[in-house]
Amino acid sequence: MLAPGLRRIPGSSRTLVPFVLTVLAVVAGIGAWVASSSRPVSTDGPALPAIPASEIRAVAYLEPDPALRADHLRVRALAQGAPARIIATFPYTFTGLHARGAASPAGDRIAVLAVDGTRGSAATLSLVELDGTVRVADGGFDYLSSLAWARDGSKFAVTATAEPGAVRVIEVDPSTLRLSELARFTGAFQVVPLGYSLDGGRLYIVVVDQSGSSLWMARGGVTERVAELSPGRTRDWALSPDGSRVAFVDILSASSRTYIGKTLTIATGAVTALPSGRNQVGAAWQPGNPLPVFGGPGGSLQLEDPNPSAAWVIPHAYAPLGDYVVISTVGAGTDPSSRPEAALWIASPESRELLTDVPAASFVGWVRGE
Repeated sequence: MLAPGLRRIPGSSRTLVPFVLTVLAVVAGIGAWVASSSRPVSTDGPALPAIPASEIRAVAYLEPDPALRADHLRVRALAQGAPARIIATFPYTFTGLHARGAASPAGDRIAVLAVDGTRGSAATLSLVELDGTVRVADGGFDYLSSLAWARDGSKFAVTATAEPGAVRVIEVDPSTLRLSELARFTGAFQVVPLGYSLDGGRLYIVVVDQSGSSLWMARGGVTERVAELSPGRTRDWALSPDGSRVAFVDILSASSRTYIGKTLTIATGAVTALPSGRNQVGAAWQPGNPLPVFGGPGGSLQLEDPNPSAAWVIPHAYAPLGDYVVISTVGAGTDPSSRPEAALWIASPESRELLTDVPAASFVGWVRGE
């Protein structure tokens, strides 16, 4: 796909500017792979109900306010020039440890991790309703934990360090804030709750340890290793909307490329690399598309400027209707191994609009709104 360059237009740096999304040609081998891997993985029961996609038409994001030493949770509609309203604010104690969050797929509430100093270096977990109501869960959680929601927003998973070398995967009921332990891992470098199966019965977890990167599953008190992603480190994991595949970036140390976009088919354990001659970072799934979108210098979502030194894109998430995507644009020459300062944009086939270019702002998710 192609997006336009981010050259600032005098007097209209924050206005909509048209661009065209063009599908990149894909090699014939990928077509065969799509046909064989598009079957959803089996579930233990009926799929959880999905929220009507037409109701989720607003974007939530966190934006730092250095003067107040706080992060504002903002929500804004898709309409051109729509104002962003602040629904919650999270003070931060340590410079650089900004709040992080993830919106429920139901679009009605947001889970936020913030280090406010009340739990030492552990993060406070808050549930924020769209009307601004904030509830705080008991205990301390891992600041860098991912937040993985069930499809209907009835539960989500987060991690908490139990003792040195041991990480607990905790399931949270967002209505009652009840916590229950689903799994525990020791000796892992990273434990990443990824997402639930369509019926909500299985939680998929990525574990990176000395043996490499693996996909695990927690279900009914049992934890099982499902498949190997890579014998080494991986990053930027994304579970497909139907719960059948995992997109991720494999990190290779001895290669002409360091970051390679790949997919795992959960039912078969097959791992496939998507073709590219340059580094790929970031992964997202467009509803109805069997192929993930990768960003980075060699990703399938590219800036319109053909200059290889131009800025590049990191995709975050598509709207449930698949017509808009939130992206970050990263300056030319940025090392993909870093977490660069980036601007957040809302993009569609017809337009692109800046959400914020405040350093350290982060995308939270799609929520209900017009």
